[in-house]
Amino acid sequence: MQFRPSLITKLTFATSLILIGFMGLLDYINLKNFRNVMIEYAVANADQVAEIISQSTYDAMMKNDKASLYQMIGRIARSNDIEHIRLIDREGRVAFSSVAEEEAGTVVGKSAEMCAMCHKTHNPRVDTSTMNRSRIYRTADGKEVLGLTKAIYNQPGCSTGACHFHRSDHRVLGVMDIAISIKNLQQKSHEYRMQFIVMTCVLLVLIGVLITFLTRRLVNRPVKRLMRHAALVASGDLKARVAATSRDELGELSEAVNRMTESLGKASEELREWADSLEQKVEERSREIQQMEAQLQRSERLAALGNLVAGIAHEINNPLTGVLLYASILNTDKRLEAALKPDMERIISETRRCADIVKQLLEFSREAVPRKESFSIETVLEKVMDLFHQLPGFHTITVNKRYDRGLPQIYADPNQIQQVFVNLFINAGHAMPDGGNLSIIASRSGDGAFVRTEIADTGCGIPEENLQRIFDPFFTTKADGTGLGLSISYGIVENNGGRIEVESVVGKGTTFIITLPVNGENTGA
Repeated sequence: MQFRPSLITKLTFATSLILIGFMGLLDYINLKNFRNVMIEYAVANADQVAEIISQSTYDAMMKNDKASLYQMIGRIARSNDIEHIRLIDREGRVAFSSVAEEEAGTVVGKSAEMCAMCHKTHNPRVDTSTMNRSRIYRTADGKEVLGLTKAIYNQPGCSTGACHFHRSDHRVLGVMDIAISIKNLQQKSHEYRMQFIVMTCVLLVLIGVLITFLTRRLVNRPVKRLMRHAALVASGDLKARVAATSRDELGELSEAVNRMTESLGKASEELREWADSLEQKVEERSREIQQMEAQLQRSERLAALGNLVAGIAHEINNPLTGVLLYASILNTDKRLEAALKPDMERIISETRRCADIVKQLLEFSREAVPRKESFSIETVLEKVMDLFHQLPGFHTITVNKRYDRGLPQIYADPNQIQQVFVNLFINAGHAMPDGGNLSIIASRSGDGAFVRTEIADTGCGIPEENLQRIFDPFFTTKADGTGLGLSISYGIVENNGGRIEVESVVGKGTTFIITLPVNGENTGA
């Protein structure tokens, strides 16, 4: 598993590096300033010691008491912090040294370190400050010391004293060289540096803890909420929202993410609705295509069958006419025995029945061109109902009629449409031998271009497997049926620019729906 540092770790590490860099720089500057301050303090102390010795030297020289002067300087030189004290006269000869007596009488040149600091200026008393007269160097044994050189000036009493004589034009009578150990200074600097490092480490730890806490609270938590929200959105939950707990940039980012998620939800919903509607439209279009294909196949079958039926009907019709003619002549012949007369009447009846079938076949094959005109659908329906009210089989059937007001006239062949309704009413009567309800509903289609007529019975219904075949020629479930009535009705409706459909449930009834075009001149009626 690959290591992936967290945001808190990165921020804490980066901040710690920056703080360590700044603290290191601050430590360097602070320690340098502390060392300079301590050196200035040590130089000031050494200058005070030199001033005391200088005054003591003046008093002792005025009394010509060198022994007490050297004794006093020796006691001061025995201090822990003082390495050595030297008195050097005007000619550079060492008059007194607290380190070794053999140094007395030796000559120090102007190029020596203790003399060069003053002699490199034109006016040492004026131009050389106390700090410029101090130096840090290492002794022969490797000790680091602070050296201070102080000039002993010619005072008025020195040139007029009785003990000895100094010329009045000599400004400097000699110098005093004091070396002070800076071991304590180094120790103090080290202690101060260690204290500063410890304080820096403690401060870094506190700052790291504080940064971690604040980063976790102000940055890490909102970022984790955004990550969880992104995971939910990626999994498909577009109703998830991020709680905006602050008004800073992360809060604004949370609100922007919420707006983005809401927009994604709306877009997804629109795409889903569009996909559903598209699927529904595809299904509807597929059904329409299937219906069109079925109608086309039915029309092709009817056309082919019509040609075949027309030839057969013509071939049968001529001999059948002869049979009927001669049977009628024999039936009226007195020479026919009485016992044979019923059989002859049966032959005539069956021959006439065959003639009727041939007639229907011829009507089916001819598909007569409709003579279209404008008429009211209510008029045709009422004419057909008046005809069937006279039939005994319709006395037990209750007719329910409902016609919409203001129905426009249809444009078709009224005689052919009447034939269709007669055929449908006959089928409805056969489906309800023991009585029932016949509903007739006429209404205008939604687009106003057609009149829709529904003829529904409460008969036995049509099985599902027969619904797709009821308009096929010669398909019938009746023992004495020819199977041509619905086929002829289908062809008539199609030729008149309409459409016929059927819906049926076994045991509940059957509904035929006939849709016929409205006369274009009165579509606004």
